[in-house]
Amino acid sequence: MSRLKLAAWMVHFYTALGGFVGVLALFVVVAGQIRLAFLMLILTMLIDATDGILARRLRVGEVLPGFSGAEMDNVIDVLTFVWVPVFIIGMQGLLPHWLWLAVPVFAALYAYGQVEMKTEDAFFLGFPSYWSTVALYLYWLRPEPGIAVLLVVIPGILTFIPTRYLYPSKNPILWRLTWALAGLWFLLVIYLLFQETPDLKLIWLSLFFPIYYLCASFIIDWRLRRGQLRVT
Repeated sequence: MSRLKLAAWMVHFYTALGGFVGVLALFVVVAGQIRLAFLMLILTMLIDATDGILARRLRVGEVLPGFSGAEMDNVIDVLTFVWVPVFIIGMQGLLPHWLWLAVPVFAALYAYGQVEMKTEDAFFLGFPSYWSTVALYLYWLRPEPGIAVLLVVIPGILTFIPTRYLYPSKNPILWRLTWALAGLWFLLVIYLLFQETPDLKLIWLSLFFPIYYLCASFIIDWRLRRGQLRVT
């Protein structure tokens, strides 16, 4: 086997690790170690954020044309961004009734069923199924039932609205700022997950990145629709 092929397979193995960690997270949830499960999901998010960059730099698709890392990545994303967080929400009773779990399930299935879930100009189309983040803040904040329902219904509705959302590992718009803020968010979230009783003020502070991500995505989509911005 050539060095290029070996390197390409190693990138695929790196991607596959996210799936393995996601499966282990399910067992950890059943064992009641929710903070550890979220730390494992954070690890899968870091893998997901970096494997595509490695694959493109090593031209994995050209070296191994008979194997699709993108398809494998989608399978893993459904596990780690949808099934595991939905399982956590259900097991922890974070919604007033289990039927509300249908919202993230059907929304995510619609998202991944779209041919243009990722657009040609490198955006996500519709809310990009970041249910692990929704589950995390439901777990931390334990809001009133009505607010908890809104926290899943609003992203669920946004899934069906064809708005562009930033895809920092592929799209050049605001990628430096987004990566920098995402890095700070990851560090803060990891710190909070290691605390048995995390500081509520820091939890609220950590919302800076989800709010930035949504606002930046909405503004960029609006400017693109008005022809005020071009993707190069």
